[in-house]
Amino acid sequence: MKKVLTLTGVFLLFALSTFAQKGQQFPTMEAETLTDKAITLPSAGKGKVTLIGVSYSKKSQANLETWMQPIYDVFINPPKSDLFGSVSYDVNMYFVALARGIAKTAEKSIKGSMKKKIDKKLQPNIAIVMGEVKQHKKKLGLGDKEDPYFYILSPEGKILHITYGKYSPSKMSAIESAVDEYMD
Repeated sequence: MKKVLTLTGVFLLFALSTFAQKGQQFPTMEAETLTDKAITLPSAGKGKVTLIGVSYSKKSQANLETWMQPIYDVFINPPKSDLFGSVSYDVNMYFVALARGIAKTAEKSIKGSMKKKIDKKLQPNIAIVMGEVKQHKKKLGLGDKEDPYFYILSPEGKILHITYGKYSPSKMSAIESAVDEYMD
Protein backbone atom coordinates (compact mmCIF):
# COMPACT_ATOMS: atom_id res chain seq x y z
CA MET A 1 0.00 0.00 0.00
CA LYS A 2 2.88 2.33 0.86
CA LYS A 3 4.45 1.71 -2.56
CA VAL A 4 1.16 2.47 -4.31
CA LEU A 5 0.82 5.77 -2.44
CA THR A 6 4.43 6.67 -3.17
CA LEU A 7 4.02 5.86 -6.87
CA THR A 8 0.76 7.83 -6.98
CA GLY A 9 2.51 10.80 -5.36
CA VAL A 10 5.40 10.63 -7.83
CA PHE A 11 2.95 10.39 -10.75
CA LEU A 12 0.97 13.40 -9.49
CA LEU A 13 4.13 15.47 -9.03
CA PHE A 14 5.25 14.54 -12.55
CA ALA A 15 1.83 15.38 -14.00
CA LEU A 16 1.73 18.72 -12.18
CA SER A 17 5.28 19.59 -13.21
CA THR A 18 4.24 19.34 -16.85
CA PHE A 19 1.90 22.27 -16.33
CA ALA A 20 4.02 24.15 -13.79
CA GLN A 21 5.21 26.65 -16.41
CA LYS A 22 1.79 28.19 -17.10
CA GLY A 23 2.05 31.88 -16.22
CA GLN A 24 5.84 31.82 -16.35
CA GLN A 25 8.16 33.25 -18.98
CA PHE A 26 8.98 30.86 -21.84
CA PRO A 27 12.71 29.99 -21.67
CA THR A 28 15.07 31.58 -24.19
CA MET A 29 16.04 29.39 -27.16
CA GLU A 30 18.47 30.21 -29.94
CA ALA A 31 17.29 28.57 -33.17
CA GLU A 32 17.60 28.64 -36.93
CA THR A 33 14.65 28.28 -39.28
CA LEU A 34 14.67 26.01 -42.32
CA THR A 35 15.04 29.21 -44.36
CA ASP A 36 18.38 29.81 -42.55
CA LYS A 37 17.14 32.72 -40.44
CA ALA A 38 18.55 32.91 -36.89
CA ILE A 39 15.82 33.56 -34.31
CA THR A 40 15.60 33.80 -30.54
CA LEU A 41 12.45 32.53 -28.89
CA PRO A 42 10.32 33.88 -27.34
CA SER A 43 11.52 37.35 -28.44
CA ALA A 44 10.93 36.49 -32.14
CA GLY A 45 7.23 36.48 -31.28
CA LYS A 46 7.14 39.68 -29.20
CA GLY A 47 4.15 41.87 -29.83
CA LYS A 48 1.82 39.02 -30.84
CA VAL A 49 0.40 35.89 -29.33
CA THR A 50 2.80 33.10 -30.33
CA LEU A 51 2.26 29.36 -30.68
CA ILE A 52 5.35 27.20 -30.25
CA GLY A 53 5.31 23.47 -30.93
CA VAL A 54 8.33 21.56 -29.54
CA SER A 55 9.60 18.07 -30.32
CA TYR A 56 12.77 16.36 -29.14
CA SER A 57 12.77 12.90 -30.70
CA LYS A 58 11.99 11.27 -34.02
CA LYS A 59 8.71 9.95 -32.64
CA SER A 60 7.63 13.33 -31.29
CA GLN A 61 8.70 14.94 -34.57
CA ALA A 62 6.33 12.62 -36.45
CA ASN A 63 3.51 13.50 -34.04
CA LEU A 64 4.38 17.21 -34.30
CA GLU A 65 3.98 16.96 -38.06
CA THR A 66 0.33 15.90 -37.57
CA TRP A 67 -0.25 19.46 -36.28
CA MET A 68 1.51 21.38 -39.06
CA GLN A 69 -1.19 21.60 -41.69
CA PRO A 70 -4.11 22.16 -39.28
CA ILE A 71 -2.22 24.95 -37.47
CA TYR A 72 -1.09 26.47 -40.75
CA ASP A 73 -4.68 26.43 -42.05
CA VAL A 74 -6.13 28.01 -38.89
CA PHE A 75 -3.45 30.43 -37.69
CA ILE A 76 -1.05 31.20 -40.53
CA ASN A 77 -3.12 31.04 -43.71
CA PRO A 78 -6.83 30.80 -42.87
CA PRO A 79 -9.40 30.69 -45.68
CA LYS A 80 -10.13 34.15 -47.11
CA SER A 81 -13.85 33.59 -46.58
CA ASP A 82 -16.18 30.80 -45.70
CA LEU A 83 -19.87 30.35 -45.03
CA PHE A 84 -19.38 30.40 -41.26
CA GLY A 85 -17.42 33.67 -41.00
CA SER A 86 -14.30 32.10 -39.49
CA VAL A 87 -12.04 34.07 -37.18
CA SER A 88 -8.81 35.51 -38.55
CA TYR A 89 -5.83 35.28 -36.19
CA ASP A 90 -2.82 37.55 -36.07
CA VAL A 91 -0.35 35.26 -34.29
CA ASN A 92 3.21 34.01 -34.70
CA MET A 93 3.81 30.27 -35.05
CA TYR A 94 6.97 28.20 -34.74
CA PHE A 95 7.52 24.45 -34.81
CA VAL A 96 10.78 23.76 -32.95
CA ALA A 97 12.91 20.61 -33.14
CA LEU A 98 15.39 20.17 -30.29
CA ALA A 99 18.47 18.35 -31.59
CA ARG A 100 21.11 16.82 -29.33
CA GLY A 101 24.70 18.05 -29.39
CA ILE A 102 25.76 14.98 -31.38
CA ALA A 103 23.33 16.04 -34.09
CA LYS A 104 25.17 19.37 -34.35
CA THR A 105 27.72 17.76 -36.67
CA ALA A 106 24.87 16.56 -38.85
CA GLU A 107 22.94 19.86 -38.79
CA LYS A 108 23.14 20.46 -42.57
CA SER A 109 22.01 16.91 -43.23
CA ILE A 110 19.10 17.22 -40.75
CA LYS A 111 17.99 20.54 -42.23
CA GLY A 112 18.31 19.19 -45.78
CA SER A 113 16.19 16.18 -44.93
CA MET A 114 13.55 18.36 -43.25
CA LYS A 115 13.49 20.80 -46.18
CA LYS A 116 12.79 17.95 -48.62
CA LYS A 117 10.00 16.57 -46.45
CA ILE A 118 8.25 19.78 -45.40
CA ASP A 119 6.22 22.07 -47.63
CA LYS A 120 8.08 25.30 -48.50
CA LYS A 121 5.23 27.45 -47.18
CA LEU A 122 5.83 26.03 -43.67
CA GLN A 123 9.66 26.28 -43.68
CA PRO A 124 9.91 29.86 -42.29
CA ASN A 125 7.92 28.61 -39.27
CA ILE A 126 10.14 25.60 -38.52
CA ALA A 127 13.25 26.05 -36.42
CA ILE A 128 15.99 23.81 -35.08
CA VAL A 129 17.62 24.30 -31.68
CA MET A 130 21.00 22.56 -31.58
CA GLY A 131 22.25 21.10 -28.27
CA GLU A 132 20.98 21.84 -24.76
CA VAL A 133 18.12 19.32 -25.11
CA LYS A 134 18.28 18.29 -21.44
CA GLN A 135 18.23 21.91 -20.30
CA HIS A 136 15.22 22.80 -22.47
CA LYS A 137 13.47 19.54 -21.62
CA LYS A 138 13.75 20.32 -17.91
CA LYS A 139 12.74 23.99 -18.22
CA LEU A 140 9.71 23.14 -20.36
CA GLY A 141 8.66 20.08 -18.37
CA LEU A 142 8.80 17.83 -21.43
CA GLY A 143 7.81 14.24 -20.68
CA ASP A 144 7.15 11.33 -23.04
CA LYS A 145 9.51 11.33 -26.05
CA GLU A 146 6.58 10.54 -28.34
CA ASP A 147 4.73 13.73 -27.46
CA PRO A 148 5.18 17.11 -29.07
CA TYR A 149 4.35 19.99 -26.70
CA PHE A 150 2.52 23.17 -27.62
CA TYR A 151 2.82 26.46 -25.79
CA ILE A 152 0.70 29.52 -26.36
CA LEU A 153 2.58 32.64 -25.31
CA SER A 154 1.38 36.15 -24.55
CA PRO A 155 2.94 38.97 -26.61
CA GLU A 156 5.38 39.37 -23.67
CA GLY A 157 6.45 35.68 -23.84
CA LYS A 158 4.51 34.36 -20.82
CA ILE A 159 3.01 30.88 -21.14
CA LEU A 160 -0.78 31.07 -21.36
CA HIS A 161 -1.64 27.47 -22.30
CA ILE A 162 0.11 24.11 -22.69
CA THR A 163 -1.00 20.95 -24.44
CA TYR A 164 0.84 17.92 -25.76
CA GLY A 165 0.46 14.81 -27.91
CA LYS A 166 -0.74 13.98 -31.37
CA TYR A 167 -3.13 16.35 -33.15
CA SER A 168 -6.81 16.02 -32.35
CA PRO A 169 -9.71 18.36 -33.12
CA SER A 170 -10.44 18.76 -29.39
CA LYS A 171 -6.83 19.82 -28.63
CA MET A 172 -6.93 22.24 -31.56
CA SER A 173 -10.20 23.65 -30.25
CA ALA A 174 -8.61 24.18 -26.81
CA ILE A 175 -5.70 26.04 -28.44
CA GLU A 176 -8.09 28.24 -30.43
CA SER A 177 -10.10 28.96 -27.27
CA ALA A 178 -6.94 29.95 -25.36
CA VAL A 179 -5.88 32.28 -28.18
CA ASP A 180 -9.40 33.72 -28.43
CA GLU A 181 -9.55 34.26 -24.68
CA TYR A 182 -6.30 36.22 -24.69
CA MET A 183 -7.15 38.25 -27.79
CA ASP A 184 -10.60 39.29 -26.53
